[in-house]
Parts: sequence; C-alpha cells; structure tokens
Amino acid sequence: MNTLVCVSLLCALATVNAGYSGSYGGHDGGGHDISHTVEITKHIPIPVYKHEAVPIPHTIPVPIPKPVAIPVPQPYPVHIKVPQPIAVPVIKTITIPIEKPVPYKVEKEIPYHIEKPVPIPVEKHVPIRIPKPVPVKVPVYKVVYHHSKH
Repeated sequence: MNTLVCVSLLCALATVNAGYSGSYGGHDGGGHDISHTVEITKHIPIPVYKHEAVPIPHTIPVPIPKPVAIPVPQPYPVHIKVPQPIAVPVIKTITIPIEKPVPYKVEKEIPYHIEKPVPIPVEKHVPIRIPKPVPVKVPVYKVVYHHSKH
C-alpha cells in the first residue's frame, strides 16, 4: 500500500516538473532555468495488527444415550381343536320348476256395456271479418297550356 502511494506521488511530481520546465524554457533551449519543488503532505492510514489469542480445541465429554430394554410381547402358539374330517361347503344349484299362468279364453260371455269413443260431427262457425271500403282522397292535377296565338 505504501509503495503504491509513493510511486503515484513520484509520477505526479515528475509530470508537474516536466510541465513547468517545458513552459518556461528549461533545458531544451535558451531561456531561463527554473526549478520548482512541491511538497505534498497526505495522511495515510497505517494498519495496526492486533494479536489475539486463538483458543486451542480440547476434548469435551459428550454423554451418549444408552439403549433401554423395553419388554415387547411376542406371539406364542395357541392350540385349536380342528374337527376331523374337515367340513367343506358344497354349493349346488337346484332348479325348481315354477308354473307360469297361461292366458286362455273365457268361455262364458257376460253382458257388460263398454263405452267406446265414437266420432261425433261438430259444426263450428268461425266468423271472418271482411274489411269495409274506406274512401281515399286522390288529388287530381290539371294542366293548363298557354298558347302564343291569341
């Protein structure tokens, strides 16, 4: 950091000095010889390193959980008495005839009056309106000719 600031400061001074000597006729050829020095003070922050103690890692005892035995009920054999021989269900389909009623003609005739729809002629009178004649006025135009012979 410090070297960068010093190098940039020296470059600035050299540029200023070359500008003055060129404008006032320095070493290039006849004229006045002027030398000029510029002092610039600038506050540059200097980092201060602080020493801090680094903790050294050491082992810390961590409790490890131990397994706890819990009684779990286990299956046990159960004795069941099975009858011998084993009964197997048998599914049988049995067809049972069902008598269906059959329609037949009744031999005996019973006199009973049955109403039947009979077409009856109906005369219907629908009045039809006939429009009456309305007088309409029609304009009649008459044309009159004027002859030049008089």
